[in-house]
Amino acid sequence: MMKRKRAKAITILTLSLALLLTACGSGKEEKADAGSSKSSEGSKASDTSPSSASKKIFGTFESETLEGEAVSDEIFSRADLTMVNIWGTFCGPCIREMPDLGELSREYADKGVQIVGLVSDVGKAKDEKAEEIVSTTKADYTHIIASQDLMTGILGSVNVVPTTIFVDKEGNQAGDVYSGARDKDEWAGIIDELLNGVQQ
Repeated sequence: MMKRKRAKAITILTLSLALLLTACGSGKEEKADAGSSKSSEGSKASDTSPSSASKKIFGTFESETLEGEAVSDEIFSRADLTMVNIWGTFCGPCIREMPDLGELSREYADKGVQIVGLVSDVGKAKDEKAEEIVSTTKADYTHIIASQDLMTGILGSVNVVPTTIFVDKEGNQAGDVYSGARDKDEWAGIIDELLNGVQQ
């Protein structure tokens, strides 16, 4: 009996450490949302419902970029595939993967792919901390701030950062929702697979 309890405690401790190393919690309680895909950190959650392939997960929104330019859900029409990386200025794993995302953004720019950052804990443009992180990590793709539309929409169902969601040019979800950070090669493999699907 004691061995079982000890094994269970070790398992819980190991999982907690994995969570700490790959993602940061938002501090919000988990909400049950029938339309959202959620997963444990460093994994993917598949939505196998028939409507998942045509789900406009971000809905309609208006916001600003970190630089203060107006932006809306029309941003998705600029590329065949958009990788939306939801991150926070407090999140170590988010910041550690941003240099790789910056490189991927530059490498895939001519292939119909764009990367967009959504800063979950910044509600105003020109936030110094967020701008410094973007500059330091060379994550020089577009970063959107958390407007009221986004806070009551997609961010209301995100409990872990980084969370990454892919959409096609109509804003329909492509593939899975990914929780936790990944390295450049892992993201490249995912992008290649999803890009092939949306360009067919």
